[in-house]
Amino acid sequence: MSNASVAPGKRSLEALAWLARVGAAPFEPLQLVAGCNRARTHDHIRRLVDAGLVRRVPMTRGDGSLVVVTPTGAVMAGYPASRAPRSVAPTTWAHTSACAWVSAWLQLRGHVWYSEREIALDDFWRHEVRYKDARGSARVTHRPDLGVHIARGLVAVEVELQRKSATRLRGVCEMYAQLTDSDGPLAGVIYFTDRPDVAAVVTRIAADIRLTNPTLTFRTIDQVVEQTRAAAHARAAAHARAAANRQHNGAPR
Repeated sequence: MSNASVAPGKRSLEALAWLARVGAAPFEPLQLVAGCNRARTHDHIRRLVDAGLVRRVPMTRGDGSLVVVTPTGAVMAGYPASRAPRSVAPTTWAHTSACAWVSAWLQLRGHVWYSEREIALDDFWRHEVRYKDARGSARVTHRPDLGVHIARGLVAVEVELQRKSATRLRGVCEMYAQLTDSDGPLAGVIYFTDRPDVAAVVTRIAADIRLTNPTLTFRTIDQVVEQTRAAAHARAAAHARAAANRQHNGAPR
């Protein structure tokens, strides 16, 4: 087999372009964005690995691997080499996976969105959070995990898998209340979480400061997974119908 036959092709590089924005992703959201079956996606990943554009990071047994863009892969996708994650520690696996799923959810639903790595490089998203805890007054810098444009405007995305202290969550909610007022730069904030206790605490705090729907909304990670799969299925069906129509009309494929 020649080197050309196993080099990354157009579809492989399209998958790489999305992965370079996200940094790292589990297999399934990458597969859904690529629009391929499992075997074809494994082949694309193998080609990217062989070309040094991505690497695999095994997770806990049964959870598969994260596919991580390398510095070479970031450059190939048109980004600086520094956009590639330096490491993907076990303590970040769950959050990295959840952010990848939300990124795929946004991508397949046709939104203009900003990845976690893009947010980290843009000071527009950098804001101060103030709160009080047992140690006294605290002032910390906070950025959302992702961002998205919707009809109402620009919305921050928080992927919250661990429960923070109620005082810190209140500080974050107060920050968003200021950013989403009539003169603020944001139209809202979406919390993605699979923990009912986190959603309950945020809801209670937000109600106290009148940060409510539609400015504040919630999604579960299970909803994201289900809706991403549905969006990928709908896209594949639309492509199949378009191909059938072209063939029926005698147009070249």
